[in-house]
Amino acid sequence: MSMKSAPGSRRALACQSLDVAGKPLTLGVIVLILLLLAAGQGRAQKIVIAWTAVSAFNSPFWVMHEAGFYKQEGLDADMIFIPSSPIAAKATLAGDVAISAQNSQVIADSGLQGGDLVALGAVVNIVPFYIMAIPEIKTVADLKGKSMGISRFGAATDFGTRMFLAKYGLEPNKDVAFVQIGGMPEIALALAKKLIAAAPMSYPMAAVAEQQGARLLANLVKDEIPFVHLTLTTTKRFVKERRPQAKAFLRAYGRAMYFIHSRKEETKAIFEKYTKVKDPKILEGSLKYGYEFMEKVPFVKSAGFQVTLDEITRTNPKAKLAKPQQFFDNSLVQELVDEGFFAKLWGK
Repeated sequence: MSMKSAPGSRRALACQSLDVAGKPLTLGVIVLILLLLAAGQGRAQKIVIAWTAVSAFNSPFWVMHEAGFYKQEGLDADMIFIPSSPIAAKATLAGDVAISAQNSQVIADSGLQGGDLVALGAVVNIVPFYIMAIPEIKTVADLKGKSMGISRFGAATDFGTRMFLAKYGLEPNKDVAFVQIGGMPEIALALAKKLIAAAPMSYPMAAVAEQQGARLLANLVKDEIPFVHLTLTTTKRFVKERRPQAKAFLRAYGRAMYFIHSRKEETKAIFEKYTKVKDPKILEGSLKYGYEFMEKVPFVKSAGFQVTLDEITRTNPKAKLAKPQQFFDNSLVQELVDEGFFAKLWGK
């Protein structure tokens, strides 16, 4: 097992080396040595990045890894799958995960309880779900007295379903029971076995559920409900202490989005690897679904966080006093815009 010198011992070593063969080093050489030592200390530490759903919207995480953009941006990153935003949020708060995919409700709930999660950017700024149902459910009214599947309480599936039911005058957990199931593949399986009556789903698993007998009950995409559905999330502490790495991650995201739009066949191969879906039509549909909603320049939209706070206010009065800007930080994305990073990628 190798031992790493602490910063203090490195400085001591530098001081001991200022005299070589009895000859003092010039000021220029001393400065060069100190700069090299500082660079060594500043090299990217290992970070863990978590994606949270088998969905086209998590594909930038897959592409950043598969296309080597983490490495290109100097990030020594491991990527893991945690099939729930709330669970990934706890790991991010604990420091076990540096950056994760989250929805705005998870971030706001955490912040209202004193947590320091912050969205560095947004992948999707609206509720983009399809409500898939078993064949016996013909109308939304038929859901009364039935159960709907979600991934976890507090996840985007939870929020989106509440918004959907409210639109039709149904109350969650009173008129319609919510069942926590896990990831999208598990939700599709539960629908196929009719363990639940309906569920909010995204591509490609919505298409898989349809192949297994489910039907499209409603398309929330058409409602364009503002909601920061998927973010690039870290902690305020990480941004403060490791801002260059946070910015490098956003550059990797930008490169991944350009890859997804410009290298279609390679992207579909990556989709297939992570979703286990082989049907060419579903893979093509997943790609189009991503094109429609994923942000090329990942600014977080304040209106989406405001809708989230309005929803949380029903059960937590603290949310009424909160401001959307408490929960996101667009400054790094803005820096990249000002530096011309996205313009160079997209040619405009």
